[in-house]
Amino acid sequence: MTGLRVTPTAHRGEGLDEALRRGADVLRRAGIEQYRADAELLAAYLLGTGSQGIQHGSYGESSVTRADVQRFALMGRRITPQDSVRYTELLERRAQRVPLQHITGVAPFYHLEIKVGPGVFIPRPETELLVEEALRVLASYESNARPRVVDLCTGSGAIAAAIKEENPQAEVFAVELSEQALLWARKNLDPQNVHLIPGDIRTSFEDLPGYFDLVLSNPPYIPPHRKPQAPEVAEYDPQMALYGGGEEGMEIPREVIARAHYLLRPGGFFMMEHDDSQETRVAETLAAQGYVSIYSIRDLNGKPRHTAGYKPW
Repeated sequence: MTGLRVTPTAHRGEGLDEALRRGADVLRRAGIEQYRADAELLAAYLLGTGSQGIQHGSYGESSVTRADVQRFALMGRRITPQDSVRYTELLERRAQRVPLQHITGVAPFYHLEIKVGPGVFIPRPETELLVEEALRVLASYESNARPRVVDLCTGSGAIAAAIKEENPQAEVFAVELSEQALLWARKNLDPQNVHLIPGDIRTSFEDLPGYFDLVLSNPPYIPPHRKPQAPEVAEYDPQMALYGGGEEGMEIPREVIARAHYLLRPGGFFMMEHDDSQETRVAETLAAQGYVSIYSIRDLNGKPRHTAGYKPW
């Protein structure tokens, strides 16, 4: 995006409400769908990271939320000239379709802030449903149990981090092949809590068949005919993390399903995210592999996004 610039009131600062209207207009004209939300989130990031403070009263917090920004705007607070300039710079980056999460350096995921940036897939809200279902299954274990969980194709480590945060007694592993993604996973996963394994999921844990109680995965799965159109995805998410291979995008998902069957103990649980067009093929692959009690879970838009099943006893 070029030619879309806004001149801040650099000499006197500006009202926060004025800045937010300005920001929302910039992002709306740049084609950002959630332009008001992003304008507020960028302001929250600004005020929570090295801001000069709000004029006529400090916000008094080390981190600032979107709700704080809305409250400050209603109170008529002003931002300093320096922050007005910096806010303009942040808006210009977002108007160029740099992902919001790359600008702020974090992506919210299941009560956590996951560190992200170039080279790693940004975790999505729909993947939180996979975590919720996994936690429901883990809740059926006895309170003193230490279930073994592995996240295949972990990327940023978001799934593994959320599982460990919500179920501390679980022994959690995560596997990732991409060197760039591993850099981010190491920032998000405490080695004292999660075992991060660099390598190919097709050969991981070769000496541990039947070791795990629960296998999860959000693998690359996009079919080639459904290439993302949003620049934030097409230009910034790594291609390696997007496309599943083959005409249907099912090559990597099939490998994940097969490996999960090898790694699961009898009675173990498997769940995987996939494209909404792949529901039937994923279920058929699970059945052919020997999984039972197969079921699908729909995402926030009502589309089939996850399929789960058990390895029989």
